[in-house]
Amino acid sequence: MNESASNQIVFEFARASLIDGWWWWALLIASLALLIGGCVRFYRRDTDELSAPVRTTLIFLRLVTVVALIFFFFDLQRRTQREIVRPSEVVVLVDTSQSMSLAESDEPGSESRIARVTDLLEEKKLSEKLGDQHRVSVYAFGETPEPILLEARGLDQPATMSAGEPEEEGAIAEGSASRSISTPVMIGLLLVGVSLLAGMASLIVGAFGKVSGFGKSGGTVNSGGSRSDSISAASPLGWLLLVSAVTLFGGIIVSGGAYSVRTGQTFRSMIGLAEGDKSADSEDGSDTDEADRELPESIKVLDWSEAIAASASQSRISDAIASVLASYDPTTLAGIVLLTDGQNNGGTNVASAMSLAKRSEIAVYPIGLGSSEPPTNIRVVDLDAPKRVYPEDKFAVSAVLQATGGKQIKVDVQLLDALDQSGGDDESNLPTDVVDTQNVTLDGDGGLIGVKFELEPESVGRRRLAIRVVAPPNDQNDQDNVRDARYEVVTRKLRVMVIAGGPTREYRFVRNLLFREKSIRLDAWLQSGQPGMSQDADALLTEFPSTAAELFEYDAITMFDPDWTRFSAEQLELLDRWVSSQAGGMIIVGGPVYHPQWLRLRTDPRVAQIAGFYPVTFSSRGLISSGGREGGEASWPIEFTAESRRAEFLWVTDQPASSFEAWDSFGGVYDYVGVRAAKPVAKVYGYFSDPSTRISESLPVYLASQFYGAGRVFFQGSGEMWRMRRESVSYFDSYYTKLVRWVSEGRLLRDSNRGLLLVDNPRAMVGDTIAVRAVLTDAQFEPLTVSEVKATLLVPQGAPQEIRLTPVEGEARPGTYSGRFVVRQPGDHELQLTLGDALEEVVLRQNVAVRLPTVELERPQRNDQSLGELADATGGEYWRLETPADHRSIVGTIVETIRPQPQLTVLPGTPDSIFTLRRNAVLLWLIASMLTMEWVIRRLHRLA
Repeated sequence: MNESASNQIVFEFARASLIDGWWWWALLIASLALLIGGCVRFYRRDTDELSAPVRTTLIFLRLVTVVALIFFFFDLQRRTQREIVRPSEVVVLVDTSQSMSLAESDEPGSESRIARVTDLLEEKKLSEKLGDQHRVSVYAFGETPEPILLEARGLDQPATMSAGEPEEEGAIAEGSASRSISTPVMIGLLLVGVSLLAGMASLIVGAFGKVSGFGKSGGTVNSGGSRSDSISAASPLGWLLLVSAVTLFGGIIVSGGAYSVRTGQTFRSMIGLAEGDKSADSEDGSDTDEADRELPESIKVLDWSEAIAASASQSRISDAIASVLASYDPTTLAGIVLLTDGQNNGGTNVASAMSLAKRSEIAVYPIGLGSSEPPTNIRVVDLDAPKRVYPEDKFAVSAVLQATGGKQIKVDVQLLDALDQSGGDDESNLPTDVVDTQNVTLDGDGGLIGVKFELEPESVGRRRLAIRVVAPPNDQNDQDNVRDARYEVVTRKLRVMVIAGGPTREYRFVRNLLFREKSIRLDAWLQSGQPGMSQDADALLTEFPSTAAELFEYDAITMFDPDWTRFSAEQLELLDRWVSSQAGGMIIVGGPVYHPQWLRLRTDPRVAQIAGFYPVTFSSRGLISSGGREGGEASWPIEFTAESRRAEFLWVTDQPASSFEAWDSFGGVYDYVGVRAAKPVAKVYGYFSDPSTRISESLPVYLASQFYGAGRVFFQGSGEMWRMRRESVSYFDSYYTKLVRWVSEGRLLRDSNRGLLLVDNPRAMVGDTIAVRAVLTDAQFEPLTVSEVKATLLVPQGAPQEIRLTPVEGEARPGTYSGRFVVRQPGDHELQLTLGDALEEVVLRQNVAVRLPTVELERPQRNDQSLGELADATGGEYWRLETPADHRSIVGTIVETIRPQPQLTVLPGTPDSIFTLRRNAVLLWLIASMLTMEWVIRRLHRLA
């Protein structure tokens, strides 16, 4: 927080502040008056026989001595008093949630709410005009608990005075090192010189002149009883002594006063015999504290339309206000200006912020945007389509629609499909062929309605489909009436190998499922099987493939409690190459029979290779001692993580919400293999939820995955997903079918042998961070070794973005790069990475479907009640922006309403010890000089 500070030198009598009560002052004044009066009376009687000038001189010398002692008693001190002014502050909070992107009203051509805010800040210069009287900070808030600072501007602060800077005319500032003669000191020395000359002249007159009545017999008494002095000699001597005494007093006072005050200089530097000291005026230099620091530079926004883009998935009004109240001093915070539509749908409720602001006595000034009635708008909320399909294989395309406006609306919903021949994502490149149309009735209450189409692909290759709503003329946002997605029609079947240590239920159900799936060719290796046995598979294996040519034909390998001892070191190395460089997908399901065996092979070199495949780490002490369970007596549901909500293979129905409702109804599992922890690079999707199995406050990991080079490895803690068939056979089938396709995604998405481009989440919400991984080779198919590669992100609206990918730290295999980006708008995003030159250009692609959360658009109308209560409870005012005319008046009204409240703090400082030392020295010289001169005069006049 900026502060302005000024220093003021204050002189005060320290002893006077200790005297409390009028009677003490009365007693002190009476005592001083008695002392001075008695001194004058005594000296008048003692010097009655002397001439008037000599008598006056002696009384003057004695009174100066008494006054100097009284001055010393009252202890004059010098302090550097500081006045610190903290400027008044105003905070402007801007709502950047998605509801702010809606139109102000149903009027044709109505601006969006965030455009009105941009106009206030950019054209009407709200923050700039508030900055004339306050320090202004503009924050954007959305789904994060803490608002983001966008702009900070404040009052021009005056230059801070140096600590102890003298205020006297002609003074030298602290730190000056140049020669400079002090005028007061020179005047004082001149007066002392005049005093010496007058004193010497008086001695000459007294020694050689004929002075009548010098001493007590220096005069005669006439007949009338009066003394007759010889004026001719006595008068010059007396006047010379008086001049000498007065000029000596004046010289010591003038030069001594300057010497005492000018603590930054020595006496030699004052008379020009040396350079000035660089010492501080205060003893400890503590005056140069944080108030004299350099003021931070202001932060200024160049483009408000970009800085406050309405993309946040929530509006946390209460959290934003609470954060400001915790960060700012209530004594200087004049008010909070809140630019919002008033829909608080995240964090704490507005009543919490209301009570905090009321307790801190901070007024909130809401400015309501939007209409109090929900605007008419129809939007495609979400589009769900598979990433790859097979020829003549019908697939479902589902979309979620939403309408607001309060009335029922009938609209036509169109399905469009065509070959993807575009390189961008703009609307002009959308497919134009209408495949199917449905008439849908939407309630205008913000509810969600699903629409489903069936589509049979027409040709092989990359294709693009879209769902488009033919909206009515009063629709407020035509940009959300269409949503598109890319998919690929592939011809070859997925090659899957199933390996099982024994014929468990999980193995048999999954084998039968994959064997029936038309898009999959299944090979099975039952390690405990006997020759001549029958298995439902396209081919039966008796051992693991021993050559790369055989293994590299597979896209995915699913293992159920495999017997790793049946793998040779060469086969494990081959498996490692298949996963890491050929983007193979592997699923490993733990079990109680063979899993503990390989963990006990501590000295076997194959153990490290096997452990590397798993996304988790195990204890080497065996199944039971490592925390695993075999033959549990009760089932426990899987405790899913936030990451699982974005894992599409866990969606056992068409929608994630209903999918996890199905998982909740699933009775759970009984057993798990003991996991020590997930690896740092792993993603955990679920835990075994029995609280008694906690180790170090962490539940055992049950579902997890990791990238292994270019491939994916998925781990499941036990083979008990077959229990889902009690709920529905389709849940089990959907889980394993999607899981197999997900882990083999890298194989199917390979655009070239030069490399592979992967994203951790092909379906995301606005605001999510997407991790990118690329495994690349050069033209000779050797691992690529460059400092970075650049990919291009094509977004639905706006210019393409550049994404930097850098080598993965700690990765043993060269040629592996990673990066990340944040999706800020809904729609289909395509990531492209180009390798090679123009003659042999290779383009790797990956798509991410991004959708908006629905919570922000469920209540799009302005919340006048909540904003009005917030203003009334905190002592602020509530304004509505309903017409463009309001913009012209609102800024002036806000500036006039919010009164500045700067804070002035006075710091008295500590006494200047150098001043005190010099003051005492000057007083000592003054008293000694006055007493010496008095003694000489009395001796010359032969007084006692």
